[in-house]
Amino acid sequence: MELQQKLPADIFFPEIDEATKQFIDATRAQSRALASAEPHPMTFNVEAIRRLTPEARAAFRYIWEREQQRYEEFQRRKMMVN
Repeated sequence: MELQQKLPADIFFPEIDEATKQFIDATRAQSRALASAEPHPMTFNVEAIRRLTPEARAAFRYIWEREQQRYEEFQRRKMMVN
């Protein structure tokens, strides 16, 4: 699925390792069980992202893309209902 909003193209985001993905997914699943609020777009500070380590940028990109996808899918479903 192609996201409508994009991260800056001039920042290198390395691939994320499988162990970190699994940790993030498990943490996300636990936090989702506690909160059932509507998804919102996840904002970011480009300059702060530039200062992150490559590993942190990889984790950020993984989290941001998943949250953005969740938000865009929510918006599409909401538009189809209305």
